Amino acid sequence: MKIPNEVKAGVVILIGVAACMFFMSKTIRVTAEPYDIKTYFRYAGDLKKDAVVKLSGIGVGRISNIRFVYDNDKTMVECTLSLSKDARIRKDSVAYIASAGFVGDSYVGITPGDSPELVKQNDTIASEDPVQMRELFKKADKIADGLDKTLGEAKTLMQNLNGVVTDNRQGLKNTVTNLEGLSQNFKEFSEDIKAHPWKLLFKGE
Repeated sequence: MKIPNEVKAGVVILIGVAACMFFMSKTIRVTAEPYDIKTYFRYAGDLKKDAVVKLSGIGVGRISNIRFVYDNDKTMVECTLSLSKDARIRKDSVAYIASAGFVGDSYVGITPGDSPELVKQNDTIASEDPVQMRELFKKADKIADGLDKTLGEAKTLMQNLNGVVTDNRQGLKNTVTNLEGLSQNFKEFSEDIKAHPWKLLFKGE
């Protein structure tokens, strides 16, 4: 008997769904009775509810809730982490935000810590905010401005000493030339990173 194409397609879809559920159950080991802990970030990036929580790189739970908390002059992002009861988080563990691959979803990672004390239900652990690209760009611009200023001062110094210093004149010229090269190279690097920020995620060969 010939099996209709619709039935074949349905079987393939069911197999795919079953495979996804199997791998998710192996990766995220959340038991029927998870426990909750909290952590706070000043900047949460693209973090979303139900994002994965990993301990030492292994999935141990998910984010059950994200909300803003206004504490005096600070705006914080409170993340409630629902973890498997088998996941033992230490008091000095630190939560951080990372991404799964280049275009993967953001998740919360937790460092293993060294404290003999373990956190309990509704405890809070420390956090480490992710580096914001705009902050890196601002620092790069400041460094470039500083190099330009130093280069200008070196050129002015060389002009002032041009008629006085003879023995070190070539050394001063070499210094100015090196500063010009350094300044130009840094500007090119900065512009390249601004145009292609993903390069910061990969280590060159």
